[in-house]
Amino acid sequence: MQTPLKLLLTIAVSLYAITGYAKYEQLLNKTYAERYLAIDSLFYYNFTLRENIPQFTKELNLLATEARAVGDIELECEADLLSIANNSVGVESRFHLVEPQANKLLEKAKKHKLIQIQVRARQYLGRFYMEKKRNYIKAIDEFMKSYYLMKSLDPAEFPIMNECIYNVAHAYYTFGDIEDARKYMVAADHIVLPNSMTMKDNPNKATTYISLENTLGLIYRQDKKYDSAIYYFEVVRGLAANIKDTLWMGIASGNIGICYYLQQEYQKAIPLLEYDIKQSFRGEQYDNAINSLLKLADIYLQNNDMETVKLLLDSARVNLDLAYEPSEHMQYLGLMLAKYYSYVGNYQLAYRYMDTSLNARQEIEEKKDAMQLANQQYKLQLQEHRAELQKKEDDKNLQLLKRNCIIFGICVLALFAIMFINRQKEVYRQKSRLAEYEQARAELVLANARKQLDVFTNSIREKNQLIEQFSETINQNHVPVATKEQIAADNNTILKLQQSILLTDEQWSEFSDMFETAYGGFLTRLKEKLPGLTPAEVRFMALSKLKLSNKEMAGMLGIGLSGMRNYKYRLRKKLDISDDTALEDLIESI
Repeated sequence: MQTPLKLLLTIAVSLYAITGYAKYEQLLNKTYAERYLAIDSLFYYNFTLRENIPQFTKELNLLATEARAVGDIELECEADLLSIANNSVGVESRFHLVEPQANKLLEKAKKHKLIQIQVRARQYLGRFYMEKKRNYIKAIDEFMKSYYLMKSLDPAEFPIMNECIYNVAHAYYTFGDIEDARKYMVAADHIVLPNSMTMKDNPNKATTYISLENTLGLIYRQDKKYDSAIYYFEVVRGLAANIKDTLWMGIASGNIGICYYLQQEYQKAIPLLEYDIKQSFRGEQYDNAINSLLKLADIYLQNNDMETVKLLLDSARVNLDLAYEPSEHMQYLGLMLAKYYSYVGNYQLAYRYMDTSLNARQEIEEKKDAMQLANQQYKLQLQEHRAELQKKEDDKNLQLLKRNCIIFGICVLALFAIMFINRQKEVYRQKSRLAEYEQARAELVLANARKQLDVFTNSIREKNQLIEQFSETINQNHVPVATKEQIAADNNTILKLQQSILLTDEQWSEFSDMFETAYGGFLTRLKEKLPGLTPAEVRFMALSKLKLSNKEMAGMLGIGLSGMRNYKYRLRKKLDISDDTALEDLIESI
């Protein structure tokens, strides 16, 4: 027995067969270039329809039915893409449908050799892996596959090519790969569309074009080319004003304000940041609003306007859970709250927020490392894949050569000798490529280990600075009438900070693995060259290699500053070294 939906579809097909009428007749059996503008207006940018899920689904089913009735496979696939697009946004309960839908559509598109459908399906998958799954290797893989598929298309038959290449560029920007982001931005900008049409000429693509120009501004700002960045942000603000988009006007103003903030032109920055905060909250763009709030709070913090600082930080804290990436903001929010509470004398809260800030920073660094590692691994996999293809081609040529040798016998023997020599050269080249691949992988491991060590040492330095700041403030504010409880609480806060930088046996095990990777067997060579060193002396030598100060090393080893000096004196005497400089030279030489 047929379900009501199947019955409705059967009736629709029958009616079309009898009457020849179809609601979406203007879309049937057209190329993508001929119908994409109509599809955009009817579906992709028809937000009223898309918000009504039952009605939207009904229209997609009708579109697919009419396409199937006339054998228009590409339009049928377009209906599937529309469903994926709608499941990618809005209600979270539909997100899980994206991956199976996209993979099923890819199989269908491959079967029928529909390249533009494959490109767009892979881009939806890429965004899904990046934003919903945080699987960065899969994300970059999908975006790059979409890019290589696009290279076989003509912009005349795929008029959204520049937009799709821009999506690849934006993904690289998100991964923190500014060089590749810029490369693909330029590639997108150089695409010539039919009739010299640009994205800004298409009303439906206006915000996409604005986003592209904004990302260009962000790239220049990242490179500290503030004049170029401001130029692009001004372009964004002008384009947004033309279509009366106050949200983008606010975002562009805030980005200009941040350029001035980074150049310490605070009076220019303040009104721009304030306008951005207002418009971003109105448009529910909480990440953007919080980012500008923190920049504005830092300006007032430097001017010691603590009342305004507290209001701004409280606003950021209240809205933090609404942000897409709370940790990104918490690393700065926590640091400023720590400074604020240290200023007002609440050292326990200051310590708590400092610790929260450092944890958030570590989380963000791990995420960035994961993104960069995914990007590098993809590039290494691509090199490996190309090497495998080359090897297969070489093996194929070698087999052909053997067959020819049998056929042509002695006459070809001389040629075989020549080809054999060339083959040997190719084997050598393959080995060289493999060596380069292994070298690149080793460099990647080394870079990640050193990055982790940098995060570790920076955390120690920041905590040491906070200990000094707390101690100095406590001494300045100390009065004879302070209660024993208050003195104990202050001392306890400092003690916790001191304990947090102490290098325990468990931490040393983890630290030494990172250190040994980053400094290529330093600890092994140290023990071979100076076998009489105690475990504590080995730790000291490793920390010295990182060029930590006496105060920082003292905190990590759990001894006082004077104890640190005595420790170095005894070690010099043990190793028969004249002074600290000679000791440092010895450590550098290992």
